[in-house]
Amino acid sequence: MQPDSSNASSTSVTGIFVIAAVAAAYFARDFLLPIVLAVFIALTFRPLIRHLAKRGIAPAFATAILATALVAGCGLALYFLSGPLAQWISDAPATARAFNEKLRGLRSSLAAVSDLADKVQEASAPSPGPAVQEVTVRQSSLPAIFAMATGYPVQLAVMVGATSVIAVFLMASGDLFYEKLIRVLPRMTDKKRALRIVYDVEHEVSVYLLSFAAINAGLGLAVALSFHALGMPSPYLWGVLAFFLNFIPYIGAVSGVVLSGLMAVVVFDTLTYAMLAPVVYGVLATIESQIVTPQTLERRLQMNAVAILLGLAFWTWLWGIGGTVIAVPMLVAFKVFCDRMEGFNGIGEFLSRRETPKEPVEETETGPAPLSG
Repeated sequence: MQPDSSNASSTSVTGIFVIAAVAAAYFARDFLLPIVLAVFIALTFRPLIRHLAKRGIAPAFATAILATALVAGCGLALYFLSGPLAQWISDAPATARAFNEKLRGLRSSLAAVSDLADKVQEASAPSPGPAVQEVTVRQSSLPAIFAMATGYPVQLAVMVGATSVIAVFLMASGDLFYEKLIRVLPRMTDKKRALRIVYDVEHEVSVYLLSFAAINAGLGLAVALSFHALGMPSPYLWGVLAFFLNFIPYIGAVSGVVLSGLMAVVVFDTLTYAMLAPVVYGVLATIESQIVTPQTLERRLQMNAVAILLGLAFWTWLWGIGGTVIAVPMLVAFKVFCDRMEGFNGIGEFLSRRETPKEPVEETETGPAPLSG
């Protein structure tokens, strides 16, 4: 009886610890989110910095060069996109009013069809039909959404600034934290295992994020060129939006389709032509997710859909939009950790994408044998 009691106590302690850790992460999200984002940025560029260090360039100097290049690239992109972005912001109230007008016209048409159907029902019914239900047209919540969106960039700028500063210090520190990790572990086997896991996580996360960023850049360029051909306003701004939205699996593609559809309804005169923009966006996003990404990323970096949806739900609940962004990188890091640790291989297998079916076999007296045609 004592072993069972000990196992039950250990399980209870583990469960209490997990609940306490989740609660602490929830209440400390404003503090932890920039740190986690900075860690993923540092992991992404650490292989490059280590490669430069082997060539005699100090990590601090390499980090300064990399940070300068990234800031210059982002500044140049903002300079070219500032005009269309300012135009979007200034036209937001007029866009909302135009959308309300078209929506009001659509509701009027639907109300007329509903009234005609009620009259036909009254004429065919032997007794007086029910009273015609009053159709109330409510104002759209788009102006409130635009008003809320104007205040969000301040909070976003603060988080981006804190994340950038922490990431720069992490990259400039070189292998300091790895050396500290080796020193605190008691046994040599633990030191080797920890260092191997850390380097594997660093490599896999870097490959995943850089590959996915390149894929998203291709998707953004395809969306921009397609919207330019369709006549959508600010097509290259739509390309940048598609680039960032696609870092959020499933939700990002759906958001892009919905947003492009709403804008197309306002811009174009006919509903049929307006539907081309969201259809094109959806087709391009489907090609990316079903063909390009599976063919580009290695199998060990691919997650199954159930794991991604559960991860998105959990991290979005825990940390909001920031949690949605880091959900898949967290799954990648966790999967690499599980694959390298004995006892956690089952969890890593659950997170993996489905294997390609092998040739079916049939049982014989001497053992399994391939089926012959």
